[in-house]
Amino acid sequence: AALLNQQYQFPVRLLLVGGETHEPDDDATPEIGALRQLATALGISERVTFTGKRQRDELYLYYGAGDVVVTTPWYEPFGLTPLEAMACGRPVVGSAVGGLTFTVDDGKTGYLVPPEDPSLLAGQILQLLSDKPARTEMGIRARRRVEEHFTWPVAAARTALVYEALFARSATPVALEPTAGVVGESLEHV
Repeated sequence: AALLNQQYQFPVRLLLVGGETHEPDDDATPEIGALRQLATALGISERVTFTGKRQRDELYLYYGAGDVVVTTPWYEPFGLTPLEAMACGRPVVGSAVGGLTFTVDDGKTGYLVPPEDPSLLAGQILQLLSDKPARTEMGIRARRRVEEHFTWPVAAARTALVYEALFARSATPVALEPTAGVVGESLEHV
């Protein structure tokens, strides 16, 4: 945000949603205090709004309020935040780590950047903010990607396929070995 505001002269507002309490509290969520100090040191505190914790049923309002959703963890096993943003039709700029490399289709539903690279991050955000037609198209593709790959019915169908394949490979019933007081029984009875 500081690079966009100062180096590129592109005024952005940063809305940070999260924390341990409904109202932003530096004591309850020390990260908020650290981010406030950083915003002040970078000269952008007036352009940053901390909302505090929000419930799942109201998050769509915050995703929808932004033009781009940015998520830059150093490590992320799956990444629900980008999926929620994409479901709201918002492109995502995120760190190229963990599950984000699977959920965000780089160049199609948003952009992935190496973690801890503020210049490249700012450049990708600027590219999206400067090109409304491209941003809109990425948002449409993001929503479509969520609908095609990440809904509960899709997850259930894929899980069922895994179980069907495992059962098909087993030509004979497998007896479970009793352990620690658990009685084993054949899978055909389960």
